[in-house]
Amino acid sequence: MAVNSKSKGGRFERAISKWFTNWTGYEFNRVPASGGLRWKNAENITSDVACTDSKHSRKFRFSIECKSYQDLNFEHVLLEKKSCKILKFWEQARKDAERAKKFPILIMKYNGMSKGEAFVIVGYEVYVKCIQPYREQMSKAQMAFHLNPKERIGDGNVFYVFLLSDLKAIDYKEFNGRVQELYKIKYPKETK
Repeated sequence: MAVNSKSKGGRFERAISKWFTNWTGYEFNRVPASGGLRWKNAENITSDVACTDSKHSRKFRFSIECKSYQDLNFEHVLLEKKSCKILKFWEQARKDAERAKKFPILIMKYNGMSKGEAFVIVGYEVYVKCIQPYREQMSKAQMAFHLNPKERIGDGNVFYVFLLSDLKAIDYKEFNGRVQELYKIKYPKETK
């Protein structure tokens, strides 16, 4: 069973690599050891899928985490179930991205989901600055989760969910320009 889930995860990561290559025009590949690869103090090595284009890889500001699972229950987020896979996946994506000084993007699919479709999860800042301006071009429903309503709205406790097919409606060059602006605000020392 572990072998099957590992190969299923690898297939999904390769499919997402191809999707990002097609969307951006830059080469993306699956990271060896599925994001578990670490070299000494190289904190920037995170994610399951990475931009491997020699010119664009340093400018790609996302840590992409991929999860292909038997089932995903969004109601578990609302019910605050301790066993909620989605919250565990998002926390892993956030921590990996933070360590690498990147923005997290979590791409998930469940068994039986349409081929080429997946859920995309991004934090509050990325959604507001880089996704929301294109909302009219996107045709499908979206969800927002505010995990700690008593806390200030921010990336740590608010995330947005939309479909991968809707992300394709956004022009990557424009989107990336917005991402670069947001990155300069969040990590000013990294952009000098």
